[in-house]
Amino acid sequence: MSVSTKLILRTSKILSNGEHPIMLRITINRQSQFVTTKKTSSVDHWDEQGQSVRKTHPDNKTINPLLKNINSKTDLYLLNAGEEESVVNFDDIKQIVLKLTSTDREIKTKSLFSFFEDEIKRLKSQDRLGYAETYQSTLNCIKRFTNEKDYAFINIQLDFLRKFEVHLIERSCAITTRSVYFRTFRTLWKTAIKDKLCPEKHYPFKDFAFSKYNAPRTKKRAISKAQIDKILEIKIDPKDDAILNSRNYFMFSFYCRGLNFTDLASLKWENIVDGELNYTRAKTGEEFRFKLHGLALDIISHYQNMDGNSDAGYIFPILYKRHATPASIRDRKKKILKRVNGDIKELAKSVGIEKTVTTYVARHSYATILRTNGISKEVISQSLGHDSLKTTDIYLDDIGDPVLDALINAAL
Repeated sequence: MSVSTKLILRTSKILSNGEHPIMLRITINRQSQFVTTKKTSSVDHWDEQGQSVRKTHPDNKTINPLLKNINSKTDLYLLNAGEEESVVNFDDIKQIVLKLTSTDREIKTKSLFSFFEDEIKRLKSQDRLGYAETYQSTLNCIKRFTNEKDYAFINIQLDFLRKFEVHLIERSCAITTRSVYFRTFRTLWKTAIKDKLCPEKHYPFKDFAFSKYNAPRTKKRAISKAQIDKILEIKIDPKDDAILNSRNYFMFSFYCRGLNFTDLASLKWENIVDGELNYTRAKTGEEFRFKLHGLALDIISHYQNMDGNSDAGYIFPILYKRHATPASIRDRKKKILKRVNGDIKELAKSVGIEKTVTTYVARHSYATILRTNGISKEVISQSLGHDSLKTTDIYLDDIGDPVLDALINAAL
């Protein structure tokens, strides 16, 4: 019995992608049959002598190991059949190829960009608009890096991640921003593995130096209590509602334990009962309840009978009935926050504060001032709603530990 096999590019067939199927030709006693490998190539990318695709083929790292495995397994089958003098038939060899390509067939051929876009749509459908924006920003950055060239997951190696990191550093991208991009990219990759879009064993993040992005050191964002008071004491024309509102939002955040602007904008009058604030933090779903500081109560009283109050029951004139969808609410908050941050920055400059002051500085300042006054990290962490002291340490990183310093210096 004369038996031979050879991987060929069957140019007599042209597929919808303009390429030709790569097939195993099985010849038994001068009669030939073909079995597909589920892979394709153009003539230019095919190496007939090597029975493989050239390195210029965009999927060469996926295709060539499969073709090599097919040749090895069929050769072993024919060798064993020859030693045992058993009959070789077409179906047995075809089953070998089908078995080898079935695992590969389970991995869907979805690209990196298309999967990003699918995840963005999914997040938007769940009204998780913040996460959707983060995914979109990460995708945009990757597209800039690749010059809009898309990739299959299987073709992204460790070298891709390292070059992407260098690209971000060369663009002077802050480590906190790089952290967001890489953590988002890694989450997407894990989802792709879970959805069987990528083999579990193919995980380039395993060997990527990731620890620096888990809790990146941030620039110091806090200002002192004296500087907070300077902002509070600025004389503002009562007719200048926009500036007055911006200052009120900043101070209310500070006196309400670093209240996030998103949560501040969502507060309704029903959240205030007997001088206490009761609300659920949007980011974590954690419920907070505490007695309001006197100055926070003064700010609220300013809005109780003010012209232009929200017609939707909100305390601050940010959201109205016309903001009826999650998208319109988010867009409105972003618009007002941008204006508020610009106003606060200018107010801070007017009293000699050189740092860039935003609403987020109120949160960091609240934590820093408490620690400077001897409040334990555990209490600060609880009041901020952190689920780990490590997060609180990031807030306090730049001031060291003044409580410990005082204890040591007093003992010397």
